[in-house]
Amino acid sequence: MNNFQLPLGTICVTLTFPLLYMHCIGCSQTTAEYAQFVYYAPLVVIFQFGWASTQINHLALIPDLTNNDGDKVTLNAFRYAFTVFSSILVYGIAWLVLDLPGSTSNGHELSPIDAPSFRNLVLSVVGIGIVFSGIFHFVLKEPPRTAHASPGLTVNGPDETETLLSHGDQGLSEKTTLLRKQTSDTVTSTSNMLHWYQWFKKLPFYQMAMLYMCTRLVVNLSQVYLPMFLTDTLKMHKKFIAIVPLIAYLSSFLAALLVRPISKIVRQEVMYFWGAAFVVSSCVWGNFIPEQSMQIFGQAILLGFGNSIILIMSLSMTARLIGKETATGAFVYGAMSLTDKISNGIAVVVIQNLNPCKCNCPLCAIYFRTVMTYVIGGIMLVAVVTLFITAITRKNEPLDDGRRAGTAEA
Repeated sequence: MNNFQLPLGTICVTLTFPLLYMHCIGCSQTTAEYAQFVYYAPLVVIFQFGWASTQINHLALIPDLTNNDGDKVTLNAFRYAFTVFSSILVYGIAWLVLDLPGSTSNGHELSPIDAPSFRNLVLSVVGIGIVFSGIFHFVLKEPPRTAHASPGLTVNGPDETETLLSHGDQGLSEKTTLLRKQTSDTVTSTSNMLHWYQWFKKLPFYQMAMLYMCTRLVVNLSQVYLPMFLTDTLKMHKKFIAIVPLIAYLSSFLAALLVRPISKIVRQEVMYFWGAAFVVSSCVWGNFIPEQSMQIFGQAILLGFGNSIILIMSLSMTARLIGKETATGAFVYGAMSLTDKISNGIAVVVIQNLNPCKCNCPLCAIYFRTVMTYVIGGIMLVAVVTLFITAITRKNEPLDDGRRAGTAEA
């Protein structure tokens, strides 16, 4: 874990996130849009830098803590469970600020009058984040890294020392030989480690990047466009933009808890396929939900289950890809995050530009239903195809063989 990037990322998020939900300083109703863009764009860049710094360093801890695939799944499941719990807390607060009789928010639809409610929501979230980030940085202590000798090569134990001393010069010679062997093994182990640029020669690296990118697209796009689907397509009260995602996150939390025991008897690829089946089922269901129907809660449960499983499994498979190459683990997670950010940015821009209606009209209802069904479902199917290709090539071309080849070439 990088002890500098993590607190720096926390500071960047703390300082910029609240400003994104407030009116720009010095702006008025007559301020040009380009001026507001110039104000908010740097804040978004700094926020994304800080968010990526904290996420990548957290994820890089997992392959560094254990080499066991089952333990990696467990750690990813616990991590995602707490992520979901924090999201549940956020939507719980949102439900309160948008639906309390005494709140500034009122009416059926969202409007500029709701801005103070979202400001209060963001300030509450950042305050809670500061508390727990402080606990992580100042209460939890990372144990110092020590060099571990290989089993059977320790020469400083009491029995070995006594034996070597009793044999005089012969013991000294044996001790020197053992030390040389240990040093040679350490040097060999270090030389076999992958450098960051060698990952670009590995086919599984690109396959995992594609799978992770599609997974993040499904999760993020469903979170972004679910509120539009609720308000524009299903014509539901604005309080449901907090209630329905809350239900989805509750099911995600349950799925994260169930992943741990099930992953002990089921392969990661099979678990991912099950999660993909939940997502595709929710997309199909969403295509037939009528306006103001409570069926949306069933779809939200399926979507929450699916999103949780595919995200945990994709992170676990990334940790499995890293294996013992923990020195470059942060680079791998950073590369995966880069594909996530770029693809999501492009996807949102394309979807927004293709929107046939710039305001609330009947075309918006059809459009956002299409996004929540065909777009997200299509991306999920691409991820499943990538999963099958990855599973086939992983059997025929193990990564360990590729690493040895890459080391020989270097």
